[in-house]
Amino acid sequence: MPRYTPFLLLLIVILIGIVTPAMAAIPDPANSTCTLTFIDNDACLDPAIPVWCPFGDMSFFELEVEILDGSSIPCGGLDLRIVIRLAGRASIAGNDMFGCGFDAAGERLYNVTTNALGQATIQFSGGGCGCLEIGYVVEAAPVTVCTGFITTCVKSPDLNGDGTINFFDTFQFLPCLGTGLGYCCDFTCDGAVNFFDVFQYLPHLSGGHSCLGNMLPLGTSCSASCP
Repeated sequence: MPRYTPFLLLLIVILIGIVTPAMAAIPDPANSTCTLTFIDNDACLDPAIPVWCPFGDMSFFELEVEILDGSSIPCGGLDLRIVIRLAGRASIAGNDMFGCGFDAAGERLYNVTTNALGQATIQFSGGGCGCLEIGYVVEAAPVTVCTGFITTCVKSPDLNGDGTINFFDTFQFLPCLGTGLGYCCDFTCDGAVNFFDVFQYLPHLSGGHSCLGNMLPLGTSCSASCP
């Protein structure tokens, strides 16, 4: 065998490594997880009811995704397509529910890339008081990694659900304050509307908190019991 054969073999191995594209990680839905929750950042005493604001400075929803392959190895650098679908039913007749960044059909698309641990996170907020339907689909083409659907009650200083906190909301808040009653105006969730709720409401009114988005389509599957 010629003396230069080992050198040629080494050269071939190097060339193969250069010209052969790296195998893309294939996500395994069975090993991957998608967790939808809300980040509690409000004064409501009921841990199951988020109080959200169009400005995003109260509680907000978060979808955490961890993508693993069939060997439970993280799929880092993986492009994901995440679609969130919202619908709602306002507790007060004539009011609406609002989604920040959502279109008129109640959808919002996120294009994100997983980190080295195979993780990615998206967040969203809105306005309105009532029952909220949240559906999601996470795809790493051509694989659908996970889907999910929940219903939950929400409250907001954006009482009429138009995406802006202004005196139209105040016109609804003041009668609650006068009677001391009103589920949607009870931001502290203590069963009464009083000055503790005023302290929660005023900063959002004075700041004119708002966001761009759309009023949500009417929810037809709301199973959450929201007054």
